Amino acid sequence: MSRLPSLYNKTVVTTAIGVIVISTITLSYLSYRYTIGRANLVEATLVQSNNTLIDQSISRIEQKIIDNDAVLYNMIDVNDPSDWPAAADAVKKADLNVDQVWFLQPNGRPLYFPRADARTAHAFRRGFLDKVRELNLEALHADEANHLHREKGDDYFFATYVIKESRKGERILICFQMSFDRTIALINRYLKELERTHYVSIVDFENNAVYGRPVESNRYFYERRFPTTFYKWILQSIPRNYTELERDEKNQRRMFVVLIVLSMFLTFLSLAVIYLGGRRERQLVQLKEDFIANVSHELKTPLSLIGMFSEILISGRVKDDCTRSEYFGIIQNESDRMSRLINNLLDFASLERGVRRRNFQATNLARLVKRELEAYRYQIEKEGFTLVTDLAESAPETLADPTALGLAFYNLLDNSLKYSGEHKEIQVRVAQSNGFIDLAVSDRGLGIPHAEHAQIFEKFYRGSSSAVQKTRGNGIGLAITKQIAEMHGGEVRVDSEPGQGSTFTLRIPIRQTSLEETSGADSDR
Repeated sequence: MSRLPSLYNKTVVTTAIGVIVISTITLSYLSYRYTIGRANLVEATLVQSNNTLIDQSISRIEQKIIDNDAVLYNMIDVNDPSDWPAAADAVKKADLNVDQVWFLQPNGRPLYFPRADARTAHAFRRGFLDKVRELNLEALHADEANHLHREKGDDYFFATYVIKESRKGERILICFQMSFDRTIALINRYLKELERTHYVSIVDFENNAVYGRPVESNRYFYERRFPTTFYKWILQSIPRNYTELERDEKNQRRMFVVLIVLSMFLTFLSLAVIYLGGRRERQLVQLKEDFIANVSHELKTPLSLIGMFSEILISGRVKDDCTRSEYFGIIQNESDRMSRLINNLLDFASLERGVRRRNFQATNLARLVKRELEAYRYQIEKEGFTLVTDLAESAPETLADPTALGLAFYNLLDNSLKYSGEHKEIQVRVAQSNGFIDLAVSDRGLGIPHAEHAQIFEKFYRGSSSAVQKTRGNGIGLAITKQIAEMHGGEVRVDSEPGQGSTFTLRIPIRQTSLEETSGADSDR
């Protein structure tokens, strides 16, 4: 029952955070959709208005051409061929955009060709006569308006033509060849008003400019093909102030998005602070519990051995002096082991308080390691390990704290024992190297991923693999070892790959003067 309030509070906090997050996201999304929807509606209305102006301009031009066609058809009387030259001249003089009038049979044979300049006659032959079969003139209905529009390759030839029947029932084809320049002038008159507010151009299907310059496409761009008259031309247009419209629209959306993101960021930041604060508190509690459990487990083993062998000795069951001495040695070794564990805890507490105890004296690291191995030999042999040593006792002495170095070596050796897996072989080497004494402890065990080489020296950090997590440990040994190395002006190096084992090297500089004296001498200068 004592855990119910904590569980209840955790559930309430988690639920409240979830509700706040969902509500914030929902409201932000709805606000964004509403604002963007309104902006899109305004933009769509503006675009539709622009498109309507374009459509109206095209309709007006188309209607003008069609009205002109009706006038043209009424000006020609096919019953009296003698009147054709005068009628043709009247049509050309009228403001109807006609260059020439041609009279033909439906099969394309000429009935009357008025005088025309070479350019006009050539355009007529190339654009109309040479392709008369394509037009299927025999199938045309009388008095039905038709338009012919050729592309740039045919010099933009276009014409209006109609089949008219005489009183005798003869079908006569009349072709009104339109003037390009006067047609463009007509278009210009009808687009002047639109050009005050829009960039306007007319292009063919290959985007060749016919009127004005081609318009660049953007969201306000609109184009429409002339439906019946200049059906191979396309009218394009965009508002002249389209850059301002785009800028205003982008600024409006950007500002709204920034406000939404800012409000969401502040909300989520507040929630993150609350969550991380609670998470940190839970982690500290969990670390404390794990730390106590691991320390208790590690102290339990030497205490059990001390108790067991003490009971055997007290009971008097051991009569042999050699065996009795061995048991006393085991008790002594396990006492030392337990002392190291306790020293680890004390040193860790000192590190947490920022206090470092130093007791420097001349120390031969190889002999120190040899003594430590003797004290730890029972544990090594008990767990079935093969120990290979290469201790250069001839290496020079250095001023160091032997207790601290012994603790650092114990931590490295203990790690090798714990994480060796099935490959139970440990190598310990002490050698001199370029002004340093190197203490290396190697195993053939689990190994460490390269990405974790820096993290393993952090307090409480333990490897990510499942095998490491299942192994006893408290996550402070390497952190203490690193602090001891730095206390001596040295470092700890790791060389390891997953499945290939690990080598930890403690490098201590060879000094004849302690760090305190060196720093004091430097300050005197």
